[in-house]
Amino acid sequence: MTVSGLFTSSIAALNGHSAAFGSISQNVSNLTTSGYKNSETLFAEMVHSGTGSIYGQFSGLKPNTRNLIEQQGAIIGTNQNLDVAIDGRGFLVTNAQLDGSGETLLTRSGSMDIRVTGTPGAEQSFLVDQNGNFIQGWPSDGAGGFSIGTGTGSLQPIRVDAGAALSAASASTTALFAANLPAGAATGANFDLSVGLFDDLGNSHSVLFDVTKNAALDTWDFAVTSPDGAVTSGSPFSMTFDATGQVVSPTSQTIDIAWTNPATAAASSVAVDFSGMTQFGGGFVTRTVESNGNTAGTLVDASVNAAGEIVGTFSNGLTQGLAKLPIAVVNNENSLTPRQGTNFALSAQSGSINLLEADQTSFATFSPQAIEESAVDLAEEFSNLIITQRAYSSAAQTIRVVDEMSQIASRLKR
Repeated sequence: MTVSGLFTSSIAALNGHSAAFGSISQNVSNLTTSGYKNSETLFAEMVHSGTGSIYGQFSGLKPNTRNLIEQQGAIIGTNQNLDVAIDGRGFLVTNAQLDGSGETLLTRSGSMDIRVTGTPGAEQSFLVDQNGNFIQGWPSDGAGGFSIGTGTGSLQPIRVDAGAALSAASASTTALFAANLPAGAATGANFDLSVGLFDDLGNSHSVLFDVTKNAALDTWDFAVTSPDGAVTSGSPFSMTFDATGQVVSPTSQTIDIAWTNPATAAASSVAVDFSGMTQFGGGFVTRTVESNGNTAGTLVDASVNAAGEIVGTFSNGLTQGLAKLPIAVVNNENSLTPRQGTNFALSAQSGSINLLEADQTSFATFSPQAIEESAVDLAEEFSNLIITQRAYSSAAQTIRVVDEMSQIASRLKR
């Protein structure tokens, strides 16, 4: 062995412990990064026997840094609508490019943000992760469900601007009245019930039910009108009650209205439920007035639920699903290749991506309005730092000893 060979194992040790310092430094710097997975550096002894030699030669240490991606971080609430944490195995799917042409990446960081793309006047907003990659999800099928697929090709970026979806106008088809008509009212006593209805264009209309006490026992006359149209059938009609004050007939009545304001609206047919009407002593009391239908609405907000659904809230007060987040699982999480920040790419050892629905699997669940904290344990990192520092100092001391030995040997040769 040459004199320089005496330094080989010590230099290898210095390089190995430098790699360990790098892992510790990266872990500590990401202590507050949501979804971050820590790494650790292990060492393997390098022993070389040499050609034809029966004696082993110690050549130092070889560092091996591995990522502990499968470790679960603590989940904390944030009260942010677009935050979601994965409790269990799996990842969110992202892509660096809006059109899906970029690399498919996985992340545990569910602190989603909104990224605006497009030219002025034609901007669109999409959900992205903290590194700016587009969050991928199964799109809405337009019928209250989602177009669920098995491969990443079934996923799309999730758009959340006002033009992303529309809550269509819906005509009123049902209404309900629950009110008490005074049993002691004189013939001719008059009361009004009114309800708001929507036509098929989403316009709101007021419909008046004029109620008058009939001379016949326990009988009331109803006349239905609207300033925005003509009632073509279902009015007038009479309502009767039994001796206990419960309605006998009709318990429901269909009212047809031809709208004149606007005349372009289709006629409405509304089934009115009167089963909650009563005739008791006392005064006229309206307990419940309800109807279905709604005006058109634009998207004003979005949030995530426990099923992983991105739910849009519209200006008409209604909600509907925009997309559904899959839980992506691979066979070997720790073999994923680290990319920028908290993103990981597939490797030959990780296996391929399988997409699962959170509400259809036991692998993991979504925790809305929460994030997964960094998996770094600061106390453990400081402990590793002390151990590594001592090992590094020992390796450096070994170099000094070898250096001194070589200098003494050099002087003895003279």
